Amino acid sequence: AFLFVPSEALGPGFRLLALSLLPIFLAGLAEDLGFGVSVRGRLIAAAISAALAALLLHTWIDKVDLPGVDFLLGLAPFAILFTVFASAGVCNAFNLIDGMNGLASGTGILVAIGLGYIARKAGAPDFANVAFAMAPAIFGFFLFNFPAGKIFLGDAGAYSMGHALVWTAILLVAHSAEISPWAVVLVFFWPLADTLFAIYRRSRSGRPLGQPDQMHFHQLAMRGIEIGIVGPGHRHVANALATTMLLPLIGMPILTGVWLWNNSAAAMAAVAIYGIAFAAAYRIGLFYFRRHARAHRKHRNGKSQEKSARTKAG
Repeated sequence: AFLFVPSEALGPGFRLLALSLLPIFLAGLAEDLGFGVSVRGRLIAAAISAALAALLLHTWIDKVDLPGVDFLLGLAPFAILFTVFASAGVCNAFNLIDGMNGLASGTGILVAIGLGYIARKAGAPDFANVAFAMAPAIFGFFLFNFPAGKIFLGDAGAYSMGHALVWTAILLVAHSAEISPWAVVLVFFWPLADTLFAIYRRSRSGRPLGQPDQMHFHQLAMRGIEIGIVGPGHRHVANALATTMLLPLIGMPILTGVWLWNNSAAAMAAVAIYGIAFAAAYRIGLFYFRRHARAHRKHRNGKSQEKSARTKAG
């Protein structure tokens, strides 16, 4: 998509953007091949890719429609550091949601389509073509990953997809001043919300921020479906059903971002509303999971005691 779809005017920039993928792709690939690249090492590689993109393209985030922050973003060193941090964060966010078949790639498809429609509304057809081309490129992988999981993104795929998408968004906002950065936040809302909630959850429990856990929203959804609908021993079915259930929810803030593409105040309010809804839904899902897990353990223990009693009686 980056090498062959852009117009002559955008082609050189997107070829440089493709080049900036190398550090994070190679770090992710090394981890996938068993060379033990730590979370910190992959984040550093993501930051190097982001810094490389910023310097090669002379582009960075210079506004977020917040007066005090925009003043600081007017200073190039601060803006570049902020851009590197944001880009690496989005890369990591896509890796964190890559926990079920089709979830990360399905999200990537929806994000690409959302960016394409925003570009079209902003009168940037060349950017729209690139964004729309990324959707079928990711869909080719999606077909083999969902629902059966024949192939997987791995760290190389998840981090690289995040880098490609976030830098398409950064270039688009830099090209079209009308686009609200908060509308773009809505497009990336789900992976960002899941990551921020994971940071909050781990810091509150005193666990290292880089330590993986099994409490992401999609993992709760999958286990809830397994316990409450399909039953234990059918994790592969619960996996596919959870992705099917979550993708429409992931698409809702993206649609809102497209709708509010040039309205920062409304888009900011929508981010807050979706944030509250995400937290509330997570709490409800956690309560449901724990209640059914206790009931399942109680039932299992009861059957075990009954079997033991029959054995002793025999």
